[in-house]
Amino acid sequence: MTKKSLLLAGACSALLSGAGLSAQAAEPSFDIGEEIVITAQRRETLLGKTPVSVTAFSGRQLQNAGIGTLDAVAIQTPNFNYVDTGLQPRYRIRGDGLQVFNDTSESPVGFAVDDIFYGAGALQRAPLYDINRVEVLRGPQGTLFGRNTTAGLVQVVTKKPTDTFEGYVQAGYGSFDDKRLEGAVSGPLADGVRGRVSFYYDKNDGWQKNLGIPGGVNWASRDVMSGRAQLGVDLGENATLLLKAAYTEDRSVAHSTGGQGTLEPGTFAPCATAQILANECVNGTGFSFGEPDPKVIYSDQDGLPNHLDFAEFSARLDWNITPYLQLVSITGYLDYDRIFAEDGDGSAQGGFLGNAEVPYTLDAQQFSQELQLRGGGDDEINWVVGGFYYNDDRTATSTVPEFLGDAIDTIGRIKTESGAVFASVNVPVTDTIGVEFGGRYTSEKKDLDLVFAFAPDANDGVKVDEFTWRVGTNWQMTDDVFLYANASTGYKSPDFNTTLLFGDATAAIPTQPEKSFSLEAGAKLKLGPRVNLSTAVFRNLVKDKQATVTQIVNALPVARLFNFGDVEIYGAELELSGRVTDQLSVMLGAAVLNTEIKADPTTTYSTGPASVATPIDGNELPATPHFTANGLIRYDFDPTSVGQFAVQADFNYTAKQFFQVDNNDRDFQKGYGIGNLRAFWHDNDDKFNVQVFVENVTNTQYASYVVTPNGFDTRYTWWGTPRTWGVRAGVNF
Repeated sequence: MTKKSLLLAGACSALLSGAGLSAQAAEPSFDIGEEIVITAQRRETLLGKTPVSVTAFSGRQLQNAGIGTLDAVAIQTPNFNYVDTGLQPRYRIRGDGLQVFNDTSESPVGFAVDDIFYGAGALQRAPLYDINRVEVLRGPQGTLFGRNTTAGLVQVVTKKPTDTFEGYVQAGYGSFDDKRLEGAVSGPLADGVRGRVSFYYDKNDGWQKNLGIPGGVNWASRDVMSGRAQLGVDLGENATLLLKAAYTEDRSVAHSTGGQGTLEPGTFAPCATAQILANECVNGTGFSFGEPDPKVIYSDQDGLPNHLDFAEFSARLDWNITPYLQLVSITGYLDYDRIFAEDGDGSAQGGFLGNAEVPYTLDAQQFSQELQLRGGGDDEINWVVGGFYYNDDRTATSTVPEFLGDAIDTIGRIKTESGAVFASVNVPVTDTIGVEFGGRYTSEKKDLDLVFAFAPDANDGVKVDEFTWRVGTNWQMTDDVFLYANASTGYKSPDFNTTLLFGDATAAIPTQPEKSFSLEAGAKLKLGPRVNLSTAVFRNLVKDKQATVTQIVNALPVARLFNFGDVEIYGAELELSGRVTDQLSVMLGAAVLNTEIKADPTTTYSTGPASVATPIDGNELPATPHFTANGLIRYDFDPTSVGQFAVQADFNYTAKQFFQVDNNDRDFQKGYGIGNLRAFWHDNDDKFNVQVFVENVTNTQYASYVVTPNGFDTRYTWWGTPRTWGVRAGVNF
C-alpha cells in the first residue's frame, strides 16, 4: 500500500504541475429545486422523469448540508438508515439491510463510485469529497447495476476533468480540535487531454474520554487522508478514455461502547430489564459503569484501531459508434487492508470474558469488468445489453488474545467469482406512455477456506445461478405530472460466517441466498416552476433473510449465521424540494415503514444475560423505525455590497426502533430528533465563501445500536455523535 500511495502522490504532482493558471471558472451552482440529471437507469435522465424512487443530491447541496459521509446522506434520505458498530456499517433501505457481522459479507444495499461496485462494507466509510452528485436508489437492483442487491443502491459520481481550468480549496476547524482540508484542481493538460486532482484531510482528537486510563488517548477520533487523480483523453472525435487512481489512508481510533452491567451485585444472577436500565447491575467482575454518558468510556486499552488502507484503479471507455449506438467499458481494481479492534468486555476491570480485546483484520482484492452496448435516443426505444465479471478475494481474521495469546482463532478466506449478462429496454408506447423490461442472469461461485488455532482446518463452497428481472410502466399524464409503477426482483448471494468460530466449523455452514420481490408505484409532480414533489408506495417480500446470533458454547461466544425466515415490508415515502420564494428554499422528506418477520413458530432468537429464547414470528426487523422525517430550510438574504448571506436549519427525526430480532424491551432506542444550524457567506463573485455551523444543537443523546448478547454480563451501547461546532472557509478559482 505504501508504494501505491507514493505512486499516486507522484501522479497528483504531475497533474498539478501541468495545470495552468490562466483562466477562471467558478463552481456551478445547484439550487434546491433545480432538476438534477441522474443515471439511475445507466443513462442520463431527469430526476423528475425517471420511473424509480430516487433521492439525489448535487455536490453543492452536499456542501451546504454539511454532508461528507454516507451516514450523513442516510440521515437526509427517506427510508435510508444505518447501524454502525465499527466492524462495518450496516445500511438499510426500506428496512432491508445487513443482519450479519462479518467483514466478508456483502450488504443488501449496494454501493458504487463512478460505476465501480464496492463489495466490502468497510469501503462505504470512504469520505465524500469533490462530488458531482449522490443518488440513492430504493428497491431491488437486480438488473443493471453490478452486483445484485435486494434493498437498493447508492451511486456516487465524482467530478470529472474539465476542458477549462477550475478548482477550489476549503479549510475548516471545529470541535475536538477538528482540522479539515479538501480541494481540487482541474483543467486541460494538452490538446484532447484533461486532468483533475482532488484531496481530502480530516483529523480530530476524538470525543470519547477514557476514564480507565487517565491521560490516555481519546476514542472516536478521526484521522483520514485521501487523494484522487483522474486523466481524461479524447481518442478521436467519438471516443474518450477516463483513467482514475485513488488512495485513502484512515488511522482513526475506534468508537467505543458505553456499558451497563446485567448481573445482580453479590449474587451475579441475571438482572431484570428494569434493573439494567436503571443502572443497578454490575458486570462479571462486579464493576458498575454508573450513569451512561456518551462522552465517557471505561477501557484498559489506550485506544484501539479502526484503520483502512484503500487503493482504487479504474478505466472507463466511452465510444459513440454512431449517434445512436454507444459502447461502454468499465474496469476496476480495488486493493484494501483494514484492522479494527474493540474492547469486548467494555470496561477497564474486565468482565466474565476477562479483559477481552477483540481484533479483526481484512486483506482483500477485487477486480470487476463491465461491458455495455447502448442504443436509442430521445423519444425513441432505449436499450442496453451487457456483461459483468466480478472476482473478489477476502481473507479475514478474528481472535481474542485474552483466551488464545498470539494464536489467531479464525482465519477465513472467501473467494467469489461471478459472471452475469443483462439487458434492459425502454419502449415509448405513445407520446406519453412508456414501458420497461429488463432481466439479468447471474452465475456465482463462492469458496471458503478456514484455518483454526486449535482445531482442524475446514473448507466449503457453494454455487448459485439466479435470474432476476424488472418490468414497469410510466405515464406523463401532464407536463407537470409523471406517474410510474414497476415490479422487480433481486437476490443476495449465500453467505458464510468467518468471525470468531472458536474451532466450530459447523458455525460456518453456508446460508441460502436472500431473494426479494418488490412492487412500487409513484408520482413525481412539479408544483409550479421551482417546487418538486415526489411520492412512492411499495411492498417488498424478502425470502430467507440472513442473520447472525451469538451462542455460548463451552463458555465461549460462538457466532452463528442462519436464515431465520421471510420478511414482508411495506411503506411509503414523500419528498418536497424547491424554492418557495426567491429567498426561501426547502427540502422535506418523510417515510413510513412496516416490517414483519414470517418465520416458523419454533424459530427463536436469544439475547440478554438470562439467554431467554423468544419466538420471532410476527416481530419487526431491527433498526426499522415506523416513521422518519428529515428537512432543510434555507433563507438567502438579498445581496449586499459585501456579498451574500444565508442561514439554514436542517433536522431529522427517527421514531422508536428495536435493535434485536427478538424485539426485546431492553435493546432499543426511543424516538429522537437532531437539529443543525448553519450560516453562509460568499462574495458577489462567488469566489470566497465561509460557513459556520452547530450540529446536534440540543446535544441529544441517542444510540446508534444497542445489544446485550446472549448470556453476556454487559449491555453495549454505541452512541451517536454529540453536539459539535465548526467553521469552514473556501475559495473557488
